[in-house]
Amino acid sequence: MKHPVLSGTGYKFYALVWIIVISIHASVLYFYYDFSLTISVIESVVFNFLFAGIVPGLWFIVTFAGLNKDYLSLAVTHIGTALVISFTWSAVSDYFLSLIFNVRFEYIKFLSDSYIWRLIIGVLYYSITVLIFYLIKYYQDMQERVNKELELQTLLKDTELRMLKSQINPHFIFNSLNSISSLTISKPETAREMVIKLSDFLRYSLGKDNVEMNPLEEEVKNVSLYLDIEKIRFGDRLHFEMEISEECGRVEVPNLILQPLLENAIKYGVYDSLEEVTVRLTCKPVEGTLHVSINNNFDEDAVVSKGEGIGLESVRKRLMLIYERSDLLEIVRDSNQFTVTIKIPLT
Repeated sequence: MKHPVLSGTGYKFYALVWIIVISIHASVLYFYYDFSLTISVIESVVFNFLFAGIVPGLWFIVTFAGLNKDYLSLAVTHIGTALVISFTWSAVSDYFLSLIFNVRFEYIKFLSDSYIWRLIIGVLYYSITVLIFYLIKYYQDMQERVNKELELQTLLKDTELRMLKSQINPHFIFNSLNSISSLTISKPETAREMVIKLSDFLRYSLGKDNVEMNPLEEEVKNVSLYLDIEKIRFGDRLHFEMEISEECGRVEVPNLILQPLLENAIKYGVYDSLEEVTVRLTCKPVEGTLHVSINNNFDEDAVVSKGEGIGLESVRKRLMLIYERSDLLEIVRDSNQFTVTIKIPLT
C-alpha cells in the first residue's frame, strides 16, 4: 500500500499544506498577540516543522491498526498515542523555543501559559491526520478491491470467450471423419483432399485460440476451408457465393465468429433439403458498423431437425462480451430465406 506522503508526488501537496499551516500560525501570533515577526515565524516553524516530521510515521500506525471490529481497543490505541505524541511534541518544541528566546521573558511566560492549548492543538493535529489517513487507506483499499474485481472479471470474460470459441460443433469433425472413412474406399484422392483441408482448418482454429481479433479476410479464408470440406460431403446440394470488398477484408472481427453461422446455415438449409441450397456471404459498412451477413435458402416443407441452438447463442454472447452491446446479432426469416447478420462496430 502506497504511503501518501513518501511515495509519488504526495510530498509536494504535503509540503504545501504545512506552508499554509505555518503561515496561519505565524499570522495569529503576529496580528492577534502582537509578537514580533521574528518570534511569530520562528515559533510557527519550530512547532509545525516538528509535527510535520511526526506525521509520516502516523501512516504506519493507521496501516497496522486498521479498522478493527474492536472499536473500543482501536479508540484506546489512538487516544493513548495522541496524548503521548502531543506531550512529547509540546515538550520538545518548548525546549527548543526556550533555548532560542531565553531572554524574552514575556514570550517565555506566554509559552508556559499556553501549554494546555498546545496539547489540545497536538491532539487536534493527530486526529485530523489520522482521519485523513483512514480516508486515504479506505480509498486505496477500495481501489485495490476494484482492480482485483476487474482482473477477476477480465479472467472470467477470457474464460467464457475461450469456452464459447471451443463450442465449434464437434459433430462437424465426427461427420468429416466418417465421410473420409467412406471415401477412402470409393474415392481415395477425394478423401486425401478432405483430410488436408480438415487439417488446415483445425490448424487455423487451434492456432488462433489465444487471439481474439483477426482481419475478416483471414476468417473468410478459414471458413472457405470449412465450406470446401462440407461441399465434398454434400456435393451439388451446396453452393457458396461470397461478396466481400477489400476494404471490408481489412476490418478486424472476432476470430472464429463466422464458422458457427455457416454451420448453422448448412445444418438447417442443406441437411433437410434435396434441392440445391445457396449460402451467400456478404459484407458492407453501414453507419459506423460492418454488416456481415450469411443468407441461405431452405425447404419450407422439410422437417427441420432440432438442435441445441448453441451456435447462434454463442456468437451472440461473444459479441456481447467483446463489444458490450446486445444488438449486434440480427436474425431474419422471410419466406424460404434465412439471414443472420453480425454487426461489427468500426470505432
